[in-house]
Parts: sequence; C-alpha cells; structure tokens
Amino acid sequence: MFWVLLKREILAHLITFRFAVTVITCLLLVVITALIRIDDYEQRLAGYNTIRNANREELLSTRTYSFLMPRVDRPPNPLSIFNAGMDNRLGNTLRIYYTNVPVLWDAQTHSSGNIFIDHFYRIDLVFIFQFVLSLLALLFAYDAIAGERESGTMRLTMSHPVRRGSILAAKYLGAMTCLILPLIISFIIALIWIVSTGSIVFSGEDFLRIAGILLTSIIYLSAIYLIGLFISACVHRTATALMLSLFVWVVLVLVYPSLSVSMVDQLTSPVDNRIYSCEKAIRQILDTVTKKGRDYLMNDEIEGASDTFTLGEDWDGLHIGIGDGSIAMRIEFKAYDWYAIQPASEKYIPHVIRYYQFLTPLRFQAAEKIGLLRLPALEQLRFRRARIARNLLRLSPAAMYNLATQAWVGTDLYGVEDFFKAARQYRRTLVNYFYDKDAFSSRQWFASDKGAIDLDDLPRFAYQRADFWTNASRALPDLQLLLLLNLTLFLATFAIFVRQEI
Repeated sequence: MFWVLLKREILAHLITFRFAVTVITCLLLVVITALIRIDDYEQRLAGYNTIRNANREELLSTRTYSFLMPRVDRPPNPLSIFNAGMDNRLGNTLRIYYTNVPVLWDAQTHSSGNIFIDHFYRIDLVFIFQFVLSLLALLFAYDAIAGERESGTMRLTMSHPVRRGSILAAKYLGAMTCLILPLIISFIIALIWIVSTGSIVFSGEDFLRIAGILLTSIIYLSAIYLIGLFISACVHRTATALMLSLFVWVVLVLVYPSLSVSMVDQLTSPVDNRIYSCEKAIRQILDTVTKKGRDYLMNDEIEGASDTFTLGEDWDGLHIGIGDGSIAMRIEFKAYDWYAIQPASEKYIPHVIRYYQFLTPLRFQAAEKIGLLRLPALEQLRFRRARIARNLLRLSPAAMYNLATQAWVGTDLYGVEDFFKAARQYRRTLVNYFYDKDAFSSRQWFASDKGAIDLDDLPRFAYQRADFWTNASRALPDLQLLLLLNLTLFLATFAIFVRQEI
C-alpha cells in the first residue's frame, strides 16, 4: 500500500501546472545566471592575469632591497559561479611590506569589469535554488494534508488499512522526489555549460565540493518542504495554509536574513575601548622606534646635531638626508639613474649602512608587535560581528543554506581569510630572505649604483584554496543544523497528524 501511495504522490505533483511552470522558470534562470557568472569569472580571471603580470614587471624593476615590496593577488574562485559569497567583496590584492603584517584592512579589490555583476553580486546559482526551488517546495506542501482533508480524499485514504505514518512518509518522499528532479537537472545543465567553456577547469576535489553543495541543497529543500507540511497539518483550509506558507517564506527567506545583518551593524559599535587601546599601543611602538633612530643619529660619528634620517622624494628624484637644518648632508643622484651616488657623498655611505643595519631589525620587530595587536583588533571589530550575525542567521534555513554552500565553495569569510594567512606567511618568508641575504647591512638596501639587486632567488608567493576536508568541516555546523531542523519538523508534523481527526 505504501508504494501505491508513493506512486500517486509523485504523479500528482508531476502533472500539475505549478510544477511545469516552476521547473521551466528555474531552468531558464539557471541558464541565464550561469552565462552571466561564467562571463564574470572570465573577466575577473583576465583581470587577475593582467594585474599579476603588471605586478611582476613592477617587481622586476625594483632596484634596491628597501623598495622590494611585491604585490600578491588572490585568483578568482572557479566555484564562485555556484555561490559568489565574499569572493569579490573583500580585498583580493595586497602589497607585502617588510614593516607591516597584512590584515583585511590593508587589501584592495579589483572589480570584475562587469558593472551588472559588481552591483548584483548575490545573483548566483545557489541564489536561484535558495529562492525559486524553496518556493516550489512550499507550493508542493501547503495543500498536502489540508487540501486532502478539505476535499475528503484523506478520509477515503484512511478507509483502507494504511497507517498514518505511511501516508506522511509517502507524501514526503513523493514531494522530495519531484523537488530533487529539477535540482539535479539544473546542476547537470550548469556543469555541462561551465565545463564546455574551457576557461574553467574543476579539480577532483572541486567535484566533491559540488556534490556537497548538491547534498546541502537537497537537505535545505527538505527543510522548506517540511515547514509547509507542518503548516498544512496544523490548519484545516488550503487558503489559510497557502497564506501562512507564503508569509513564512517571505520572513525566513527574504526579510529575516537582511534584517539580522542590519541589526548587527547597528547594535555593535565599530569602535570600543579595545580598539582605542590597540591604536594607542601601536603609536607607542612607532614612537619608540622613532626615538631609538633619533638617539642613534644624535650619537653617531657625523659631526653636528643631526637627529633625523629620511628617505623621501623631490623634484629630481629620491634623496637620503641626514640633518637638523643647520648641518645637513645629502646623498645626491642623477635624475635618470636611481640611487647613483655622487662622489662627494661616497664618504657617508658607511654611516648610512650602519644606520640601516641598526634601524631595520627594529622595524621588523615593531611590525611583528603591531601585527600581534592588529590581528586581535580585527577579530574584535570584524570577526566578532560576523560571528554574531552568523549565529543570528542560523534561525533561518535559507541563511544556513547560504552559509553552508559558501563554506563548501570557499567563498565564506574564513575561506577569504586563508589568503591573508598565506600573505602573512609570505611576509615572514620575505623577512627571512632579507636576513639570509644580509640585505639591510648592504649598500644595495638603499643604492643601486653598484648594480641592481638580483631577484632570481626571491621566494614566490604561493596561494592554494583550502582542501576539501577543511571546506567540509566549515560547512558541517550549518549542515547539522539543517538536518536537525528536518528531523524536528518531521517529528512535529507526525505528532500533529496522528492525533487529528480526519
């Protein structure tokens, strides 16, 4: 009897006009969105390659170690076609300074070049599944019990020797079969379209991540359907069930996610005592380094009361100056030959080398101390608010679905932060490179008249996305909550249904 009920439920959904219209609409939106997202990705990839080549040329033109400040770029995520997340919203290019530990604040963003996508960045494939298929799930569910009770079909079914649990299970499995069908077709169409372009290549782990997105999508649609089924079991009229279902859909899918994020932005102050203390401590560190530099100059071997040493720029190029206005020394160079030291200034070169030999390690150490202050401040200012918003969003299945798919793809906040962790690691590698080359104790730290620096052995920046298991562990909390919501809704619907009079 169960299989008869299941077959009837599947056929009842497949022959409805709402199923045909919604599936066609979903497929059309998937095709259009895939086209837009593929074009956006190709433009971002071309922009990334252009900027990377420009940064490479800029790096090769560097003549001295002190100006060796390479730029590093985060390539666009190919899976962002499914869920763009924060892939193009947070910074994706950084300049690596030996005197700065990079964090989110320091990043810049190069846009896609597609004005439409840059403005409507949230329109992606997951967006279509999140809104269109969830609405279809509620349209399947609102009259599943209330409609049959109102028409008398449920009483006729109950006249046969069949358990209510079997009826409820048949309705659930029949509807989910019809919901999974357009979902899988959409995924197949999207994958075929993406792979056929040739510009996007997925790895084996990427296909596992796509399978994780598909699994999460099924669980999400199941939760939405069970919400509608629960409403249908609680009311006796289909009109009431439809109105309540649409109201719940608008609140959970449209209103609440945006409202919760807005509330966090308004209720959490971006500046607090900890941020102020951090800024004060940073100023103290910088003042300490500046004072040590001045003390060194006041006690060096150069005659006069020199207390400054600056590296600046004037009309004819760069200059290095030591002096307090009364007694000054300049290391001049020709306008078209960077750091070509004039013979008259050659006698001061050992003093300059000793100055940088003394000061540069202090700057390294100060940067590390400032980094240890800025990272907790970033945690306090950005990540704490993000965690509050994330916990609030978990009251909405649509938001949980979006967060979980972002984690699978690697476009969530933690996925983007991986790039900054790699940048900080590269900065440490660059500092070690300076120490290994004894760069700040050499003439080439500030002058290139004896030859430009050799960059053949310069370490290259390498960034790789997190592996599959890291993405899975980040998606697991929201996935577990969706599963728990499914179980709770099914048990609640069953408890109501078995106690009702038909």
